[in-house]
Amino acid sequence: MDFEFRKDTLTDTYRVIISMEQTALGSWIQGTLGTDKATIALIQAEIDLLKARKKQEYRLIGDEMTLTMTQEDVCACMNSELIDSGEELDDDMNFYDAETVAVCGLEDFEIILQAWLAFFSQR
Repeated sequence: MDFEFRKDTLTDTYRVIISMEQTALGSWIQGTLGTDKATIALIQAEIDLLKARKKQEYRLIGDEMTLTMTQEDVCACMNSELIDSGEELDDDMNFYDAETVAVCGLEDFEIILQAWLAFFSQR
């Protein structure tokens, strides 16, 4: 997974630049997680439990997005996507999925999480 972090010195904010299919994950990192070191430590502890097979799933529900981690995958999803309306989207609408749902491997997520922490901690 390709990603890059940037700091906007005018607004003193951090940005995640990530592939289009991972847009929702970047949004979750920027908006929900931010620079909260305590939450990052909690998530890392949960990753360790998942990798050790001591836990099946971990879910962190935020105001706008939910992060779900299993022993293999991580999903960042807009809470509105968790409500099943029963309606099917046209194929033309699939490009919107990247903005609302992103899935990656647990190891890839751990790499980006640790890189994010290192990036904003050095600033």
